[in-house]
Amino acid sequence: MKKIFKIGGLVFTVITITAACSTEKNTAINRKFHSLNAHYNGYFNAVELLDQSIGSYRNSRQEDYYKLLPLDPVPSEAEVSGMYPAIDTAIAKCKKVIRDHSMPGNDKPAKKKEEHNRWIDENWTTIGRASFYRRDYDGAMKSFLYVRKFYSNDPSLYVGELWMAKTNISTGDLTDAKFNLDNLDQAIGAEESAKGEKKKGSKEDQAAKFPKEIRFELEKTKAQLALLRDKKQDAIHFLEESLKYASITEDEEKARVHFILGQLYEEHGNFGSAVSHYNKVIKGNAPYVMRFNARLKRTFLGDGDKVKKELFKMLKDAKNAEYKDQIYYALGDLELRDGSEELGIQYLSASAFYSVNNTRQKGMAYERLADMSFDKREYVQAQKYYDSCALVIEDNYPNAEGIRNKALKLADLVVAVETAEYEDSVQRIALMNEGDREKFLKDLIKKIVAEEKAKKERDALRLRELQQNENLFVQVGNGSKWYWNNAKTRAQGFDEFKRLWGARENEDDWRRSDKAPVISLAVLGDGEQDTTVVEQLDSLTVESLMADLPLTDSAMTASNERLLEAYYNAGYIYSTQLNEPGFAEIQFMSVLGRKVEDPHNLLSAYQMYMIYKGSDPVKANVHREYIYNNYPNSDYANYLRDPDYFIKKKERDALAEEAYVKVLERYNKKLYSPVIAKADIVISDENDNIYRAKYMLLKAMCLGQRVNDKDTLVPVLEMLISEYPGTLEAARGQEMLNIIQNGYSENVVADFGSKSPYIYNDRKKLTIIIFPDKEMSSSAAKARIVDFNRDYFSRDRIRVDSKVFEEGSIILVKEFDDESKAMKYITAYKNTRKYLLDLQNAKIMMITIDNLKTLFKLSDIKEYDKFYEEYY
Repeated sequence: MKKIFKIGGLVFTVITITAACSTEKNTAINRKFHSLNAHYNGYFNAVELLDQSIGSYRNSRQEDYYKLLPLDPVPSEAEVSGMYPAIDTAIAKCKKVIRDHSMPGNDKPAKKKEEHNRWIDENWTTIGRASFYRRDYDGAMKSFLYVRKFYSNDPSLYVGELWMAKTNISTGDLTDAKFNLDNLDQAIGAEESAKGEKKKGSKEDQAAKFPKEIRFELEKTKAQLALLRDKKQDAIHFLEESLKYASITEDEEKARVHFILGQLYEEHGNFGSAVSHYNKVIKGNAPYVMRFNARLKRTFLGDGDKVKKELFKMLKDAKNAEYKDQIYYALGDLELRDGSEELGIQYLSASAFYSVNNTRQKGMAYERLADMSFDKREYVQAQKYYDSCALVIEDNYPNAEGIRNKALKLADLVVAVETAEYEDSVQRIALMNEGDREKFLKDLIKKIVAEEKAKKERDALRLRELQQNENLFVQVGNGSKWYWNNAKTRAQGFDEFKRLWGARENEDDWRRSDKAPVISLAVLGDGEQDTTVVEQLDSLTVESLMADLPLTDSAMTASNERLLEAYYNAGYIYSTQLNEPGFAEIQFMSVLGRKVEDPHNLLSAYQMYMIYKGSDPVKANVHREYIYNNYPNSDYANYLRDPDYFIKKKERDALAEEAYVKVLERYNKKLYSPVIAKADIVISDENDNIYRAKYMLLKAMCLGQRVNDKDTLVPVLEMLISEYPGTLEAARGQEMLNIIQNGYSENVVADFGSKSPYIYNDRKKLTIIIFPDKEMSSSAAKARIVDFNRDYFSRDRIRVDSKVFEEGSIILVKEFDDESKAMKYITAYKNTRKYLLDLQNAKIMMITIDNLKTLFKLSDIKEYDKFYEEYY
């Protein structure tokens, strides 16, 4: 009998479970069965996966305490990829639950009118949340809209509406986000106004109760929207309101809100409220880094002496060893505000020294030191700080581009000043008698060795300090974060350095390709002490130093050229870039005071005239007379006589260019007589014609075509080489002269190999081709040229294109009706740095469409170079 009861019970259980599996029957046992599955197999497990994944992301995330913290940190496109497995698993679990446990079944959701499983809506909102974190905003919005449509009298309606607001904020649809949040506020208002009233209608017609557990997130989301709309007072109100609804389990989130409120109050000058919220962060359940930064920010808002005591106390705490850079920066800031500049500089230097991982803080210390030097007009020192700052900061550093530009612009000044100091010092030593010079160099070697030894001792001491600081926070559990304590990250950093910079000696100024060694000037009485960079101290001898001294006339001449150029460059930068006429005057007068004939004398005298032109007419007149007397035919003298000289010269040059192109066309048509006639006129009567050298060459080429006696060409070629040394025309003239001297006496066409595949046709339209550096992207080059064209050739219908050529790319600028217009473009291009920058120096040529096709077909620029040199 018992056996029969057991079998009956088992059969009943099986039948009951089987019946409960049905999603179409709305019975208590069916609802219980499917609700349990939907709750734990789907919703609970999915939420756990999401919370663990997002929690792990936020715990490992590096917060940027230098700007306003984000209210709700979410992973970026790059960061979220590592979270895909957890997020996708959560979505899959919820979808399986919805498919298997919806009551009735979810085969045709559009026809479904009711849901008896109370956990299905939570699974839909969880899919939406997971899609949001996955940055699949369209998928997230579809889930939340489904909840809004089919669960209008369920609390999930409000959860979905809140996440719709978050999604709209993430996609930049702030108006829609405001609409979502207003809907939630209306629901709260309606619920509060309906308190005490008797509910009417059926349960299905009644509005769902607003869930209190989302009020904290709701107020934070309203604050987030207010911040995006730059309504910070509203954001403060919403954040204060949010704290009323934070639960015990949300302590870390509360601490974040307190910190952000502290930042906002501090920004608005309400320091009392800011300190109050920073105190709550310190006392609350916040991560240590956040509590440290709250303490640091609090110190800035307190009494000066108390703040310093607090900061020194923080320095002694081993847990703060990793943050010494920030503490020293705060101390430096306080000292500078109190007027203690020397101590402030020491603390800022210490901040830079202890900044190993925190490149942002290191950059801030260097920038502050650079700005101080710049404000004191110590521009050489300022450049070195700006350069150090530019080296460590990342692209998202505030004003990163401005800092890099300052370092770059001042770098030319540093090179000029240091070159001038070096050349001046070696000349002084060279002018000593032999005995004094040898004694000086022996003393200098001793000094260099002593300074190198002292430098090594200082470096060793600094290394020990860093190691001691490292040991402090290794002991308190932060060792894994210390870069130099991690062999793997050190090796990766070393490999990355070698990839970027190659094998480098461990020396000062290793990044500077144009560094010049500076011999100590202290002994000469200048008060500055610099040291020569030496690779091998053991090999440093009097003879090795003597090798760099200008002991011969030619060496002294070359040194003077470098010295005067450096003086002029420094003066020009002081005058034009830094607006420092006093410093500029010192440099320009150093040029003129040398009494050495050099092109920079004229330039310096003109710059001195411009400096005094408006302030001291007497001194200006002195320099003007100097130019008149010593350089009467120069462009500068002509300009001083006639302020419109350069305008008129530009017009003359344009006419000369137009005339030369016509003469060139006649030469290509073999009309040699009129070409020679025009060349004779220019050579004899137009000394200022910018194409005079070309006319000389053209005359020689015409004579070469007309006469058998090549000696007739010699006087013209010798005049060309004598009057225009170092030019392309002179080089070509020398080639022709060499041919004549090697025995070409008959008018015979030389055999230069196979016939050129390119054809000259002066009636075809032309395209300009530009060859950017291979390291420059074609898009960047194209953008610069488009900007150049827009400014200088806006009226011309010029199109810019890029094509792959050989191992790089070329830029095509088209089209030009004739050589004259193409040449005008090339001339403007070569003479203009604006927009083009280094691209100004790229190879630029004109080419016909037919020849361009041939060029692409052959993919060899050398052959076209020969053709271009001959015809254009």
